[in-house]
Amino acid sequence: MRNIHEVVSQPSLPVPLATAKRSRTRFAQNWDFLAVVLLMGASLPLAWISPVALVLILNPGTFDDHWVIDAVFKASRGIFFGRDVAFLYGPLAHWLFSVPRWAGLSLGSIHTSYNTLLLWCSFFFGYATLRLLLPEQPAWKRFLLLLLLAVFWAPWDGRTAFYIFLLAFFVRGWYALQQERVKPIVLGFGAALLCAIAFLYSADTGTYGVAAWLIALCGVAWEGRREPKARLYALAMAAFVVSSVVLVFLFNVAMASVFDFGFWRRSLALVAVHRWNEPASMSEAGAIHLLLPLVAGGAVFLLRWAVAADRTAVITARAGFLLSAFAFSVLAMQSGLVRSDPNHIVFAVFPMVFFTGTVLFSFQSRLVSLAAALIAVAVSVLFSQPAPAFRLASLRYRYVQFRHPLTACPGGFKEFDHACYPAGFATMLQSNVNYLQQHSGAGDSVVIFPYQYMFGMASGHNVAGAVEQSYLAVGPYLTQLDIAALQRAAAPAGLYFPDGSLSLPIDDVPNFTRSPEIWFWIFRHYRADQELAPEDFGLQRDDSRAARMSMQPQPLGVASQSHPIRERSAKLDLGLTYWPRGADFLRLRMTVHYDPLWKLRKPERLQLEITRADGSYDLKTFVVEPNVSSEVWFYPWNDTELAHYFDADEMEWRTTPRSAITQLRLLVTPMDWVSQPPDSITIESADAVTVSMAH
Repeated sequence: MRNIHEVVSQPSLPVPLATAKRSRTRFAQNWDFLAVVLLMGASLPLAWISPVALVLILNPGTFDDHWVIDAVFKASRGIFFGRDVAFLYGPLAHWLFSVPRWAGLSLGSIHTSYNTLLLWCSFFFGYATLRLLLPEQPAWKRFLLLLLLAVFWAPWDGRTAFYIFLLAFFVRGWYALQQERVKPIVLGFGAALLCAIAFLYSADTGTYGVAAWLIALCGVAWEGRREPKARLYALAMAAFVVSSVVLVFLFNVAMASVFDFGFWRRSLALVAVHRWNEPASMSEAGAIHLLLPLVAGGAVFLLRWAVAADRTAVITARAGFLLSAFAFSVLAMQSGLVRSDPNHIVFAVFPMVFFTGTVLFSFQSRLVSLAAALIAVAVSVLFSQPAPAFRLASLRYRYVQFRHPLTACPGGFKEFDHACYPAGFATMLQSNVNYLQQHSGAGDSVVIFPYQYMFGMASGHNVAGAVEQSYLAVGPYLTQLDIAALQRAAAPAGLYFPDGSLSLPIDDVPNFTRSPEIWFWIFRHYRADQELAPEDFGLQRDDSRAARMSMQPQPLGVASQSHPIRERSAKLDLGLTYWPRGADFLRLRMTVHYDPLWKLRKPERLQLEITRADGSYDLKTFVVEPNVSSEVWFYPWNDTELAHYFDADEMEWRTTPRSAITQLRLLVTPMDWVSQPPDSITIESADAVTVSMAH
């Protein structure tokens, strides 16, 4: 019996050893997650590492500074993008922005940590995507690839990494459906839920999410075209559509009420205006950074397609994935074609870079894997994007600040709310804060035009309006949405910054010309109280102005006609004009006609050349929605003088000499090689508008 007992008991003896071996095996397969941990540790905000440290702000008051600071402050007041305010991000991303308030809400903490969770989302989504696409590869490949992507290529806001993850997830899902390892209803509902969450992140993330779902289906279905799976695909699509409709109504209830589609209207409106409202020209360096990944990615994808030995075992070698990933990456490059500054080019090429790296690291041969790793490191060091989110220099800065935190502002700087600003800016900031606090109650909102929203948080007041910053209040829907919110808020005071040193035209378009309806509404309801600093005016509410205000348009004699555009650059002479004495504004009603190709490119630059009797002239850049009759307003002289119109005395509106306008010419020029020239431009009317106010 003893021998029998020994025989039966012996298998139980090595269990601890087997458990340890399994643990070592599990660690060997999953230690790549350490890359996420390292990246999170390296990107810890300075405000969290050293709460007493001050933040040195060398270039304060940039356009992005204002909306970022206001976003965090709005979240602390329970006001969220998408639900209460229209902006490019949705409530989920807005909540992630608001992390600084957990560590103490201050201008200093916001500057250092507003993008922390968004950046961490990029790391997590990147890791999850690599686990989906490279599960069979050794952990060191995923570890190295994630570090390279995060340090040298990744954008900061997480939305690009999110829809990259969605494409990988949907490709895996369609393959699982094809192999009947998942039910169509489950796949359709899961995809609809993820796309709905993507819309909560941002409108364009949701749009790309839906595109990823459809592109993944096309790629996988094409690969399996010889197998009769159409019924499964149709059931999954039906489940996706039905689930999406249900989720729309559920989101409506969460945002407002079951039949209130405001969230979706605002989201789609912002997506619709992006291409014509915010185009930016592409430099030669930008074109290289945009097109080089396309060429390199295409070569790597073709190479992977040619190596068919492990096609059934490696998902990134399968035709469905290669087609889907390449097509989706090309689609994502659209954002870089439209707004072609370095920051948006990083967003645009990241999907191509990510999937190219994934394909490059998918070869199973050890020799090829080592060569691929060396190539990836060399390319990342030599050709990384011009504005990645995570810089090696930031590590050195954090280390120095951790050892020797800045506790007093250096010479030429002054502290304001845990941040060191240049002394002149800090003084101006304090004077604006004092003014708003003196003329507004604790629960009041304030009005600010055009985009200097950081003064709202600095003074403890929410900035009124339903669109974040006036440059997005374009088109009838968004404009009226913003004006209605301004009316409801009835802010007792505000700030006005005419275009000059403190307020710069966005993409050379004067802020008045970009959103004239918002300017005129503020002009009718507020008067200037005092000049707080050069080109910085305090406003007080005065509704009596609206009742006393009147506008008298007078035709300029410009012929109403359609001008064909036959070349990429064109100059249209609108003719000589009769400019009435004392007129204030120039108004054009026009339609710029484009063929449908403009939706794959971007409109050309439009400028109005204004010639005056004294021989001087100005070029006024403007934007209009293609194929829509639009009113375009211009202030024909120096835009800094617009501040005079807020004076209570009309005699002060026109204190500077004005030479009469004698001729108008319309200039149509390409921004870059991507720009789409219009087919024709129809001038419907041209008026000089005089504004007056009865005593």
